[in-house]
Amino acid sequence: MKLHRFIGNFDLQKQEIEIKDNKIIKQIKDVLELKVDDLVILGDGRGQSAKVRLDKIYQEKITGQVLEVHTEKEIAKKVHLYLAILKKENFELAAQKAVECGVSSITPIITERTIKTGLNLPRLEKIILEASEQCGQNFTPTISPILNFEDTLKKAEGEKIIFHPGAKEYIPDPEKNGAGKNAKNVSIFIGPEGGFTEREIELAKDCGFSVASLGSLILTGVTAAIVATYRAVHGI
Repeated sequence: MKLHRFIGNFDLQKQEIEIKDNKIIKQIKDVLELKVDDLVILGDGRGQSAKVRLDKIYQEKITGQVLEVHTEKEIAKKVHLYLAILKKENFELAAQKAVECGVSSITPIITERTIKTGLNLPRLEKIILEASEQCGQNFTPTISPILNFEDTLKKAEGEKIIFHPGAKEYIPDPEKNGAGKNAKNVSIFIGPEGGFTEREIELAKDCGFSVASLGSLILTGVTAAIVATYRAVHGI
């Protein structure tokens, strides 16, 4: 049976765990209606998780006994998604699905064709946390403050790819970009509806970016973010 997973600021080195986060307490008590002796998975978002048996359930805290601890090594390759701000609901969906695909960080960017320039970052953090819990991600991805496109060109690290319709299709090289010993960081840039401007593409090329497409079809920003992230993470 799949156990419910919660990520929080837990000290998983202790034999007895205290859960004091009101949101998690409410989820356990009121939403899932878990009881004493039920099992859950608690994670710290930094690679460590524990199977815990609920011991006592109070109004303001829950205690549990640690049964086993699992430590996961951070993957060698990290995929960083730089995504132009879309409509609120579209950006949130793209962020959620990128987490499920294995992204390491998400940075919202403002481009020349960006129409909406505001995002609710605390809400995005919540969405990313919940997506991590749902998919079993032991390293919670980070969401960065909003940056202008030109500023992100200097921040991007590793293999740098900007996606643009009409360019050569992106095909990851397993020797350079796979999951083996030669794996490395990959920074992927997805534009707004309408894509990046030619000026932005030239700026990116001047900063060492490769220009690639995701095939012959025109994808929405959400779909492009999901497809590019999955292919970069899994090297396919």
